[in-house]
Amino acid sequence: MSRIDISEANARIPREARFDDGIVAGLAFTLFFFVLWLVPVGFRAYDIRTRDVLRREGYEANGEVMKSYTGRSSVGVEYRFSVDGVSCPGRANMIADDYKVQAPGEKILIRYLPNNPSVNQPANWEWFSVWELPFYLIGPGILVALAALFIVGSRKRKLARMGVVVEGRVTGCAPDRKLFSVYYEFDTEDNIRMEGSTKLSEECEAGSSIPVMYLRSNPKRNDCYAE
Repeated sequence: MSRIDISEANARIPREARFDDGIVAGLAFTLFFFVLWLVPVGFRAYDIRTRDVLRREGYEANGEVMKSYTGRSSVGVEYRFSVDGVSCPGRANMIADDYKVQAPGEKILIRYLPNNPSVNQPANWEWFSVWELPFYLIGPGILVALAALFIVGSRKRKLARMGVVVEGRVTGCAPDRKLFSVYYEFDTEDNIRMEGSTKLSEECEAGSSIPVMYLRSNPKRNDCYAE
């Protein structure tokens, strides 16, 4: 490793520091999947809200199935019904449990808003399935991952900004995929011996010097210092 002027490094505290590129990429990647998750959840929430409004304010009418179809985990119908002699179209999809798909020509009970018949749904359909639960749990899991990545990034940034730099000594080095796991020890300003480890792209010889940064408030939080 290149020689680092430790006194100069400490003189720059607090240093300019930003989130690690890997953390930023992880946050962007995770946020992208959260947005993808939100799209179908938004449609499903609209269906459930519409059902609740129709239950409170809706009228019922007999409709006729025009077309039916099935997906891998859903069923759907296109239908027509009449309101004051005017034909109104409708279409609905539902996550399938044991629901029987209705064939074209079969009757279907429709619930609609009297002041806006374009808002309608099959009256006897349910809009939530227990099989959807794992999917809905993905969103909170993604949020937890986002929070964890942000916390890790913040901790790394704080260490890079406020970490005190000292000279450490390599105690071990082992290949780790395309990197090397480097183990070291160092003495704090209070002469407390601490240990740590990091991953580097180059191999370090045991006994060699390595610049280490640590937080005064928590020396266990340490890492190799690199300009």
